Amino acid sequence: MKYIHSYVLGSGVPLGGLGTGSLELRADGRLYEWTIFNNGGYAERQEFRNTYYITEMDSFIVAKQSKVRLLQGYNYYHGSSPYALPWLRPVRQVEFVGEPPLATAKFIDDFTVDMRAFSPFIPLDTKNSSLPVAVFTLSSTSPTEFVFGIKNPFEGGSIKPEGDTLTFSGNVTPGDPRYRGELCLSAIADEVSGYTTGKQPDQYFWGRYKSEGEINASEGHSYGLLRAKGREVTFLLSWYFPNHVLSDGRVLGHYYENFFTGCKGVNDYVRSNLAYLRDKTVQFHDLLYRPKGVEEWVADLVGSQLTTLVKSTWFGKDGWFGIWEGYYNTADERKNGIYPYTGGPVHTALNTIDVLTYAIYSLLVLFPDLAKRVMLQTNSITEGTPEHVIYSLAFNENRSRFLDRLEKDPSIPTDFGKLKETVNEIVKETGKDPKGRVAHYVTDGLYVDGYQRVDLNPEFVLMWYLISKMTGDTEFLRGLYEKASLAIETTFKTQTLDGLIYHSLPAGLEWIRYVYSVLGRLPRPDSSNAYGLLARDLLPLSIQTYDDWTMLGISSFTSILWIASLQAFNEASEVLGKHAGYEYEKLVQKLEEYLWNGEYFDLWFDPLSGFRDKASCASQLLGHWYSTLLGAKFLEDEIVKKALESIIKYNLKEEEGVINGAYPDGYRPLGRAYRNPLNLPSSPQFDTPWSGVEFYVASHLVMEGKVEDAKRVLREVYDRYAVAGNFWDHLEWGSHYMRPLSALTLVPAFEGLTYDGFSKTITITPPVDEITWALLLPSGWGKLEYSGKGVKLEVIKGEVGVKRLRLKKDPVEVRFNGEKVGFKVSGAVELEREVIAKEGDEVQILFAEGQ
Repeated sequence: MKYIHSYVLGSGVPLGGLGTGSLELRADGRLYEWTIFNNGGYAERQEFRNTYYITEMDSFIVAKQSKVRLLQGYNYYHGSSPYALPWLRPVRQVEFVGEPPLATAKFIDDFTVDMRAFSPFIPLDTKNSSLPVAVFTLSSTSPTEFVFGIKNPFEGGSIKPEGDTLTFSGNVTPGDPRYRGELCLSAIADEVSGYTTGKQPDQYFWGRYKSEGEINASEGHSYGLLRAKGREVTFLLSWYFPNHVLSDGRVLGHYYENFFTGCKGVNDYVRSNLAYLRDKTVQFHDLLYRPKGVEEWVADLVGSQLTTLVKSTWFGKDGWFGIWEGYYNTADERKNGIYPYTGGPVHTALNTIDVLTYAIYSLLVLFPDLAKRVMLQTNSITEGTPEHVIYSLAFNENRSRFLDRLEKDPSIPTDFGKLKETVNEIVKETGKDPKGRVAHYVTDGLYVDGYQRVDLNPEFVLMWYLISKMTGDTEFLRGLYEKASLAIETTFKTQTLDGLIYHSLPAGLEWIRYVYSVLGRLPRPDSSNAYGLLARDLLPLSIQTYDDWTMLGISSFTSILWIASLQAFNEASEVLGKHAGYEYEKLVQKLEEYLWNGEYFDLWFDPLSGFRDKASCASQLLGHWYSTLLGAKFLEDEIVKKALESIIKYNLKEEEGVINGAYPDGYRPLGRAYRNPLNLPSSPQFDTPWSGVEFYVASHLVMEGKVEDAKRVLREVYDRYAVAGNFWDHLEWGSHYMRPLSALTLVPAFEGLTYDGFSKTITITPPVDEITWALLLPSGWGKLEYSGKGVKLEVIKGEVGVKRLRLKKDPVEVRFNGEKVGFKVSGAVELEREVIAKEGDEVQILFAEGQ
């Protein structure tokens, strides 16, 4: 006997809607990680984070023709074994294809059954993409009987068969995450009947089923079974569990509560609208996964990250939306044992701004209303708050003046009114005002974790303007303009040197840890913030997204982000008829003077101490990538080209991927000291590949015409996650990490696509000769086709407004639904009237032959 084994079960395709909880279909055909009950890794309340009311052992689908098969490639169970009921066996082979939002499984044995599973996922349709439902369609060439069985998730609850639907419910206390909840299983088939049993189906149950063809229902409600017959059968699994309660007792609920009062309502709605929900989901899937001019494995890798939007999102009844930075997967067996590697935040970490910077484009083009919600929900420090007091006094310039006043009036700390007034006076004197510092992420109870990161302000500005520009939403632009302005001003006033962001100690978590190790054991009361006494700032103010990697002085990563944000803010001001006038061009010169070494930008340089670190950072050009997405650049093309070439030369490692940091001579710290004078041992972040960074690097490479280098990067990501069994679940600080949502930016990169929603200017300058792929814009989506003959844009949902075109070639004709529309040339091709292409419309641009 020869077996060929491949470990591919570390992840699968989550089924469910945005913020509904999910269950996961994996390659063995079973359903894993049921978090639809506000439980498990999805929960905030710690008492339910390891609770799973249904596991992969608690549901099944049986198919019966002349023989009976469990539709799974796992094992005998549900009452059978090779000894007892050996005819009730799993299939010999399962061919599984995971292409989120779809998953297909071909169960191969003496007869074959095909299954397609999905939950509605329709860009620009938030309501229908947040439905608590999973749809399973099973088909065979011969009439087949299917039995779908599920263990009752309510201990001592009830299962009510009614027509073609089973409803699972139970009486639990208000503190239970299942409170007021219910689960429905229904079928669309030629013949449907439902049953309940008092226990898990056993050998006596299955024996009668085979011999008599009947389901022997029994008293009790431990299992619900739905039998359906036909060549094609569709099962609908819907749920309604509104008791999503936070650690502080507040009920967040789910967005789906605005439309339904129970799972039966969800079931009926999906049944009535199934053609639309299925067809639009399939259309989006086909456009994403079946490109021309781009290899399908690239598209496969891009689409794999859509799982995060199902697995890791909260969507409250009042519309509050959040994405976990990383998902602490308590159901993952690899958390236990001697080599666990999934990890993640034990407590809530939602909408982490520095990580969202890589991911926001995906949310923007898929669900722009949710991208706006995230920005509108973002906190920043306001005057008169405790946060304003504490962060003001973290700056030594403020702290010294405060101590002078404290000597004269020791009552200041115990009179909050006096404390606020004193601090406000001081920050006006020094200019070191933290008002406008952007929060890092949302933690337990939807409170802020802190404001300690220096990269958050420019990142917030860039995301705000990207959303505004691509949607053309001047009201959104105006609504957050003051917050963006404060973010810029507080950075200038508190943390710049020569106009560039300046990092001062403590600037990394590994620095803090190492200082404690140098100090040795301290008395407990003295140890909590002792490191601040040995640093310039009493609180960390200079940490960035590589938080376990100290960067001192002027850093290429944050400086280029900063310059990009100033450029973006200037442009945003002009749109609103304002004048900001930040002279970012001068800062580019200063940046190059401090950090450009002829190949790439050094990691950091401290003009005050003269210390320097010459490592190449994989994210050094992130800010310039953002400017490219915005249709603007500030670095010379030759510099960008050389820096990207250096990242490939130094950071890309065979069978590893693009590691975050690399020295040109090949030195790898791996726990030894960095190559700088700080005497600081490195942390793993320096020498680690983060797929979210790799996707951004690949996207930037494609934008700059370096397609083959981009594919080298992507192949490394593809191979290591495929062999790990985590193809649909990328890791960083936890599972389904948010940063790899940057993968979707590869679509506009290969298309050479940018969009200005204010001027209705669409740019299409692909780095390849021909391409057909998904057209994804915040206002509409469809298909984009580019060849030597011209360009065709087809809108499937929403609308796309076009007034101006920027192309690699001059067109000779522009047609809208076959009708010629005039144009004139003024820098770019400008149409004589704006074209608004809606669903079913086409815009065709023809090039002259021989161009």
